[in-house]
Amino acid sequence: MNIITKLFIVTGITFTSQNVLSESVDFTIEGIQSSNGKIYVQLFDSESGYKTGKAALANIVKAKKGSVTITFNELDAGEYGIRYFHDENNNGELETNLFGLPTEGYGYSNNAKANFGPVDFTTMRFSIADVAVKNNSTVTY
Repeated sequence: MNIITKLFIVTGITFTSQNVLSESVDFTIEGIQSSNGKIYVQLFDSESGYKTGKAALANIVKAKKGSVTITFNELDAGEYGIRYFHDENNNGELETNLFGLPTEGYGYSNNAKANFGPVDFTTMRFSIADVAVKNNSTVTY
């Protein structure tokens, strides 16, 4: 399959209050083309963490044709960004072609679109306030 057929849409980032000091983020990925493999999801709490690949939290879920929702709990108020990829062949890596373009589905939070390389943290970041907030966004690849 080429990258055009691997459509991922982030339909929503929902923030829900767990208690006075923390929030949960529900991150939904839709448009998953197959149930093969796993979805790797990383949540970053800083630009430096993103640049060095040191996620604050990470999760791996079984791929499911259609959609999956990943929840990150007990997050403090602040700025975050999420990136993910669909590891269809279960090798733990995002496959690329000879030109370095991904051949497996991938995406970022906040409608961030890759343009000749990964997106900047400032493009994919979203904020968690001291009170519950809903942020709906859509990403298409």
